[in-house]
This record gives sequence, C-alpha cells and structure tokens, in this order.
Amino acid sequence: MANGSAKLSGREERRQWIAVWVGLGIVTFLAIHRLRDFPYHLNWCAALAGIRPVLPATAWAALKVWIFWAWSAAIIAGFALKLDPELELSDALLAGAGGLWVFAYILGNLLGPIGLYNTPTVWGLLASGSVYLWRSPPTIRRGAWTSGQKLATLATALLAVSYLPLQLGSPVPPFMDVLSYPSSVQRILTFHTYLPFDNDPYGCWGPYAQTPALELFYAMLALGSHARFGTLAETAAMLPMGGLLFFATYRLGKTLFNDTAGGFSALFIFSTCLLRRAQGMRGTAVDFALLALGLAFFLDPGRRRLLMALGAAMLGTAVAAHAIDGGFAMLVASAALIFWMLERDFQRVEAGLASLAGATLIALPEFAIGLARPLRFPILPLCLIAGVVLIVGGVNQIRDDSSTRDRTRLGTLNVALIAMFILAVLYRHAVEPYSLYAQVAGNLPMLTLFCFVGLLAAAGTIYGENASAMPYAAVVVVALSLGIVGEYLDAILRPISQGAATGMMVSDLRIKLWDYWIPYFLTLPAGFLFSLAYDRWSKPITFFALLTLLIYPWNQIKDPVDYDSVEHSITEQWAFNLQTAADGYWAGHSDRRWTFGAEEMPLIAKLQDEIAAGRITTATHILHICDSISSWSLVQFPVLTGINDDPLEYQHDPNNLWEGGSRVRGLSDLGRALAARPPYILEQAPPPDALRQMHADYEQILDSGYIRLYRRRGLTAIPKHRGLIYDNLLAIAAIIGIILMIRGRRPHGFDA
Repeated sequence: MANGSAKLSGREERRQWIAVWVGLGIVTFLAIHRLRDFPYHLNWCAALAGIRPVLPATAWAALKVWIFWAWSAAIIAGFALKLDPELELSDALLAGAGGLWVFAYILGNLLGPIGLYNTPTVWGLLASGSVYLWRSPPTIRRGAWTSGQKLATLATALLAVSYLPLQLGSPVPPFMDVLSYPSSVQRILTFHTYLPFDNDPYGCWGPYAQTPALELFYAMLALGSHARFGTLAETAAMLPMGGLLFFATYRLGKTLFNDTAGGFSALFIFSTCLLRRAQGMRGTAVDFALLALGLAFFLDPGRRRLLMALGAAMLGTAVAAHAIDGGFAMLVASAALIFWMLERDFQRVEAGLASLAGATLIALPEFAIGLARPLRFPILPLCLIAGVVLIVGGVNQIRDDSSTRDRTRLGTLNVALIAMFILAVLYRHAVEPYSLYAQVAGNLPMLTLFCFVGLLAAAGTIYGENASAMPYAAVVVVALSLGIVGEYLDAILRPISQGAATGMMVSDLRIKLWDYWIPYFLTLPAGFLFSLAYDRWSKPITFFALLTLLIYPWNQIKDPVDYDSVEHSITEQWAFNLQTAADGYWAGHSDRRWTFGAEEMPLIAKLQDEIAAGRITTATHILHICDSISSWSLVQFPVLTGINDDPLEYQHDPNNLWEGGSRVRGLSDLGRALAARPPYILEQAPPPDALRQMHADYEQILDSGYIRLYRRRGLTAIPKHRGLIYDNLLAIAAIIGIILMIRGRRPHGFDA
C-alpha cells in the first residue's frame, strides 16, 4: 500500500514537472513574440551567418581553451582531494576551476620576469601533475546532484543559448573599454616576459586600471592553449567564465543560506548587468566569480582547512584582478571574524587573522602597480610566497571540530544586523531621496523587492528556529551595507581628491557599488526567499514562477540604447547577444569583429616583422598621432602585438578623468615627444605642421590607406640572449620528473 502511494506520488510529481516545462515553453514563445518590435533581434540564423567568417579561428580557440581549462581544473581538483580526502567532489572541481586563476597569478609573478612563464613551462607542470595523479590517484566520493547545482547548471544552459554564438562571433571582446586587457596579455605572449611595472602597452588608462591577476590568468589560458593572439584565448573563455560565475554564486549562497538558495541566486544574476559586462571579460564583472568563490570557501561553516586556505588565496588574487571588488570582498571576509568570536571559535579567529594577512600579501602587487611604486625583482614574488606560507600556517590553527562552539549568540547578531541594515536604508531614503539604494531600486525593482523580503524571511527564520542552519546569513548584510558607507565616503573623498587619476579612482567607488557590487549581493537574499517556497511549499510552482519572472519581458524600455544597468529578461539578454553576434560589435572600425581590416592588418604584419628582426623590444614605445583615443576610432595595435602605444591626440583634454595617469598627451606635448626621438612614429590622423616634412632621421616603412609608419634610421636590432635550453628549462625538469615517476613503483590499488 505504501509502495503504491509512493509510486502514485512520483507519477503525480512527474506530471507536475512536465506541465511546468510545457508552461515555460509557452512563456518563452510569448516572450519572444513580445520582442517582435524590439530593436535587438532574436534571430539565430542571422547570428550563425554573421559568425561564419570568424568561426574557424574562434571555434578552434574555444575548443583548445576549454580543454586546457578543464584539464587543469581536474588536476588541481585531484591535488585538492589528495590533501583533503573528505572534500566534496563539487568543491574540489570548483577549487580547480578557480584555483587555476590563483596559480596563474602566482606562477606569472615568480617566472614571468625571468622569461620562464611560457608554454613549455605550463605544459610541463600540467603533464607532471597528470602523471603524478595517474600514479597515485585520489579518493573520489561522488555525491548526489543537488537542487542548487541543477539550478546553476540551468542558468549556464540559459546563458549558452546566446552567449555561445556571441563568443564564437567575437575574436575581440565585444565591449567598449576593455581592450587594455588583451593588449597586456599579448605583451606577455609576444615578448615571452612579464614585467609587472611595464605591462600596459595600451597606454590610454592610468596604472590604477591594471589588473595583474586577470592579465596573467588570460595569459595562462593563451599559453596553455597555444593561442597566437591573447584576445582569442580571452574571448574563448567567455562561456566558461559565465558558468564559473553561476556556480561560485551558488556556492556562496549555499554557505550563507542553503543549497537551494544558492541555485536560485545564480538564476537571479540574469537580472543584473554582470552578464552584459562580463562579455567584455573585464575585471569589474568577472572578478565576482573569484571573490564569490573565495568568500564561499573562507566562510564555509564546515571549517575545512583546505577550503579556508583556498578561499583566502582567492580573495587576495581577487584584489589583484580588480582592486575595488576584491578590496570590498576582503572587508566582508574580515567581518566574519566577529561571527567566529561570538561562537567562541577562537581557533578559527586566529586562522582567519593569519589567512587574511596572507591574502593581503598576495594582493600587494596590485597596490604597488596601481600606485606606480615599482619594486625590484624578486620582492613581489617573495611577498606572494610569504602570503601563501602565512595562509598555510594560519589554517593549521584549526585542529579539531571545536566542540566548544556556541551559536546561540549568532541568532541575535544575525537578526540585529538585518534589522539595522533595513532601518539604515529607510533612513537614507528619508533624508536623501536619490540615495544609492533608491537608484538601485529604480533600475532593479523586482530584484530589490525580493532581496528585502528575503532578508525579512531570513530574520524570521533565524528568530523562529535557530542560527545553526545558516549561522553567517547576515554576512550578506555586511556586503550590502558597503553601499551606504560608500555614499558617506564619496562625499568626503571627492572634495579632497587631487588630479585626474585620484579623481577617477574616487568616482569609480560609487559607480562600482551602484552598478556591480550591490546588484550582485541582492541576488543572495532573493534566492533564499524563493528557496523557502521551493523547499517548504511547492517545488514545481516556485520554479515555474521564478523562471516566468526571469524569462518574460515585463517592462520594455522604448529606446534601449544603454540597457545594461536596468532589469531585463533572459530573452532580452538573448536578443542583445544574438544581434551582436549577427552584426559584430565594433561599429566604426573597418572590421566589426577584429577591429582591424584591410588597411590596418598590414600595420600589424609590419610590426610583427620588426619584432622578429629584434628592432622592437619591451622597451619600444611608438608615438601614435591620432584624432582621439575613442575606442570606436583608435587603431589599437597593442591588442595584436603587445607593443607600447603612446597616443598623442588632437582632441585632448588634460582634465579628462579617464585619461588620468595615462601616457596620452596632446599637441602641446609634440615638441617634447619628438625631442625624445621615438624609435617609431605612427600617423593615423593627418600630421601637424611639425611632422609634414618628416625629419631625415626617419624613413617611412609602411603606407596603408590612412596609416603611415616611420622608423628612426639606424635603429639596431637587439639580439635575444636566452637560448632553447633556458626557454624550456622547467619543461626539461618536468620531463625528468615524469620519467622518474613512471620508473617508480606503481601503486597496487585505486581508492574507491
């Protein structure tokens, strides 16, 4: 009888889920129909036709990058399981996917300045790790696929519908101000050297815009996939990076609330601007994948030493991938120490202090580079090593399960923090109608509403039950409170900021809080709200309700020129991406996908010839005469060459905050620039009178359409000093190590 009821219940549940999927199919059809007059077209055929010319390059790059990232993640996951055999497989895989980013950053700083951060080194280490794990495999414990993991997978699939065509149609990142990143990556690939304080060939932004951890990670993907151009490796990682963002959000939601809440939080990412901005692979957006995973591991209630160490290392690396986002994450992680003190987990407090100190040392290169304070080699790598040692020593303070923990006080703390935050938001709105949260709510009304109702539900759940189920839920309130703190800091810092560079950095704080940080953390309480209904009421109805809210375009903007910061549906996201895939992004350039057409490609070829001849080195700067540094008109040759560009623009504004601290100059600086006798002069715009009769010291070596390139006479080639053995030194050592491992005794068993 009981078995019969169970079967009947199972059949009924299957019918409900079939009805849900049929209903969502109808909702999607109606949503697409509603977008029939939308300026961006949902046309997969047009997208396929548009991407066809670049498909051989982008598809091959994607295949290689995906294989390399997956293989590397599996190797790191294997080592994680060796260190902690009780670690969940899902956590090990996430540690591998995010750990490669950390590994690339540390390895690049260690070996880049001495020219050994290259393909042979990367593949030598990968091969060594593979052979070691083959000889001594880890214990793998496969767990059940949870609701949260399924929801995060669904989010990735919904993204892939349009993100994959967009990726395959974009050999250059499709966003307006992101080409400094592939330029820095290309510099590493071209010259086989990473110079921390001289890795900004783009030249249009100040040192504060440098993101060393991001540049080294993309360079790792390019080196591992043997990509000729860093930009191809970067765009090839678009979809995997989106997937990592979803699963990192899921994991953070699981840490703060529960597994299902994490999955729903991942789906709510579609309501923010992150996916629109992440397509440019800029640090501002993609850094949330690393910092979310770092916070999830660092705060994990399970008190696993390995996860805490990985989390701290990821947080330090997140600062070096984007200083503002990563710095905010470090503040949030620091607040967790208060929670641990209240539960009398003093071992974890000590470990947390040491780990965060280590994370700060790992982040040090970002501060030195961003503030233009060069440090001699090997100071930076020694700081990174010291940071890792400090983290490892710190987590070793956690030696037992700390049975003395007392979480009764955490309930009061969580409820109090949530209540204080809600009151603070209301107070700010009362005294300042255009407060930051009022602006966020205006852009993201549904997400904001669900977030605040979710916070009330979390407070009620903790108050009515206990804090053991989600002891650190109010950590999300700490993150959200930074928006209020930022408003007060903005009012204090703006008047005292001096110069374009400092003014730009100060203004950036509010922008990042309003457009990125606050919207991202709104997703976590919103996810918890829907998890309550999902786990305690009806799974099919809750799932259907949320997907309907996310898929259907409820509120269309009449002229969506800039639709990034406003709440939009998944189908609108599809339309944006498919339209870009069909037409290409870079309007104004002769090629809307590469940005380099028939007139610009000869310049790239000529510069590559000069590099091969040894006349262009890392020390070479090209004086670039142009109308302006607008992304829509500038010939951005560093993207494919990595050569230093020194733009000199006609339309120069010395008070432009965006150019603060950069190498961009105006015509008034032409005399000083020529007096320095630059080795190359590139004319993109008609030359000023001082250049109409080029000095006899220069010879024209290229005339292609509107582009002319001049080289100083007598420029001598600088021979390369490194040889074949030196370039492959670590690869040779890896081969020797592999031979020794293979000749060693093979283990008899395989752990189940």
